Amino acid sequence: MKKQSPGFTLTELLVGMAIVSIGLTAAMPNIQRNMKQGEVDRFTQQLETGFFGLRAKLGQQKTSCTLEFKTSNINTFSSPKDLIEISSNPELLKCCDSDIGGCEFSPNIANAIINNFNNQASDSNQLTLDEELKIKRDRTLRILNKEGTAEAKQVEVAVNSGTYELTPPGTSTMANDLLVLVRSTNTTDQRLKTRCLRISGTGTIPQSVQCIIGMGHPQYRCLDTPQSRSRYVTVPVP
Repeated sequence: MKKQSPGFTLTELLVGMAIVSIGLTAAMPNIQRNMKQGEVDRFTQQLETGFFGLRAKLGQQKTSCTLEFKTSNINTFSSPKDLIEISSNPELLKCCDSDIGGCEFSPNIANAIINNFNNQASDSNQLTLDEELKIKRDRTLRILNKEGTAEAKQVEVAVNSGTYELTPPGTSTMANDLLVLVRSTNTTDQRLKTRCLRISGTGTIPQSVQCIIGMGHPQYRCLDTPQSRSRYVTVPVP
């Protein structure tokens, strides 16, 4: 007859469970840290994509815009909702061109273009409903293509300037680059990295040492240092 296996004893099972539990406990902080860092990285990518999209629209529409942030201290962090989302900051982005008929804040641009066109057109050449909807879709300007994302609720942002101008030719009239820092709302873990998005008027990618704000900690540099500055991305403005 085949000899049956005695299996595991209760002691062996308890020892095995203890080992697994210790392993999970040790790994959990790294898992949570990776999740938090992933939120920062994804939001930084969303922000970068948004600036490229804004750049493309301004180039196509020959529009000049000015960003007016509520804060201008690189060490003062706020939620994206409070600092860079148009829905809660309607006066963040002000743009000017001939279609608008002057200058308007971003939420009012489409209606200004529609009114400007209809006021100059004859009764038979008024914009149709479909044409008005197209203008509202195409002339919506914002920094983030999608606001209020899950990542946006888990990060904080800071900027180094209260004002930044964007022009269609691919340059900016501002002497200094715009830096946007993105960090996790969990500021207790010093191993989390803050991402630095650099918007350059010339489109050049400077050396890391050129992207320094202040001297040492707690000031921020776009370098690979814990919870202060890691990498930077340069986005040429229109």
